[in-house]
Amino acid sequence: MEKEDILKIIQELNEKQTETICIEAKTANKGKPEKYYDTISSFANTMGGVILFGIEERKIKNKTTFVPVGVYDVNDLQKNITNLCSTEFEPIIRPEISVIKIENKDIVAVRIDVLTQRNKPCYYKPKGLHNGSYIRVGDRDENMTEYEIYKCISYRENEQDDKRPVLNATMDDFDKELLNEFIIKAKKGKEKFSKFSDEDILLTMGVLTKVEHKIFPTVAGIMVLGIYPQKFFPQWFVAAMLFPGFKVAELGEEGQRFNDNKRIDGNIPEMYNETINFIERNTKLKMKINEKTGLREDIPEYPLGAVREAVSNILIHRDMSPYKEGTYSSVSIFKNRIEFRNVGNLYGSNTIEKIISERDIEVRNKTVVGILETLGEVLENRHTGIKTMISEMNKVNLPKPVFENQREDFLVTLYNGEYAELLPEKLKEEVGNNEVTSDKKIKFDDKYYKNLVLNYIEKSGSITKKELDNFLIDKLPDNLNIEQKKRKIKYLVNETLAKKEKLLKNIGKFNNPIWTLNKND
Repeated sequence: MEKEDILKIIQELNEKQTETICIEAKTANKGKPEKYYDTISSFANTMGGVILFGIEERKIKNKTTFVPVGVYDVNDLQKNITNLCSTEFEPIIRPEISVIKIENKDIVAVRIDVLTQRNKPCYYKPKGLHNGSYIRVGDRDENMTEYEIYKCISYRENEQDDKRPVLNATMDDFDKELLNEFIIKAKKGKEKFSKFSDEDILLTMGVLTKVEHKIFPTVAGIMVLGIYPQKFFPQWFVAAMLFPGFKVAELGEEGQRFNDNKRIDGNIPEMYNETINFIERNTKLKMKINEKTGLREDIPEYPLGAVREAVSNILIHRDMSPYKEGTYSSVSIFKNRIEFRNVGNLYGSNTIEKIISERDIEVRNKTVVGILETLGEVLENRHTGIKTMISEMNKVNLPKPVFENQREDFLVTLYNGEYAELLPEKLKEEVGNNEVTSDKKIKFDDKYYKNLVLNYIEKSGSITKKELDNFLIDKLPDNLNIEQKKRKIKYLVNETLAKKEKLLKNIGKFNNPIWTLNKND
């Protein structure tokens, strides 16, 4: 490293007043630091970084400052670092060591490159694999969890969790109709393959697997083609939640935590369809008049193409390892966004940049993907899901999706363009002066809401005042406050549908009406 590069790193420390995910400062002016193997390991396992020896962190008038104090002995320190990296780590670490003078003090800069995914985890041998493997979290070095270590090793050894056997499952646990459909489609257009027995086809496609001459369904087979996969994986469901506000802890007007809350289970195609239905039921349809045709157009609050991709992601690409058998996926709808939480962060060497650019994408559950492709279910845009979400949101002038590769999960957030002041800072700048789709800019048609009410009552037989408010309130424009929305609903039903048009009648009390269709008129 050049002196200019090292000076910029020190400048960054002082500007941020803290160490970072890839910069660590060590004093080392009175002897070699007692412990820095954890930082070497964490840099190698995370994203690489630089350790600066001879830099001291000081508090001056409530401000953190990093000042050069020099190292005790340049030659001895370099020997110590080189020896540590070449003999005490698995795999061996090859550091880049640079020495410069600042204010006549010797500073030793050590760059540690991130290892390739197949060489992780890097661990400190004296403490062993499970106690000596570290990961960088912010400005700290933390022990890798058992799960994080397992991910590295299973990736290196090319283990496929979706192909592991479900030892307590049998052929009776498959949906026979779906299984037959799969076999027919697997044979289609494949002259030689179609001559295989059904069992051999299912073994070849990864629906079944052999263990000591016995045949068992695979995880992938049960999750895609099973009657009820939660019999074996009780927590592999989608928790779908509609929150009344902007945060999980924010309660509604009546003290409710959820406006709607559903555990969605079944096989992957079933969970996919039911999750989409939940989102459609609990998000608004906006109406605009097409300027060219004069016809009304319904616009979903969130583009369906983006929603489908986000839902398929949490079902197809969830971590199916034994370590995550107790963890469910979730869809959380707030007033200004939907959050899709996938169990397991990005697989292998994937990064957000790679999956956006569609370069060398690695697939976690190859067998699940293959079965779904054969069925023609759920998978719409293989390897282009992230790009599709971005494109779909852009088409309707909504903020870009936000992708977060967290320590153990992958989070996708879609924003509806409302409450721009609550957007993440990185999105606020992108939105800038662009027009974001807003209810304030879209005309609403009372006929649309009347039809919603009439269709609801036709299906359910009746609707109470409370049910009516719950059904319509979130579908009305957000530029109306709660009281304005309630007045609009009351006028729509009492004055228009009941008194004026005589389409509804009240079979309840005056102050607590129950509306039903007025079939006599």
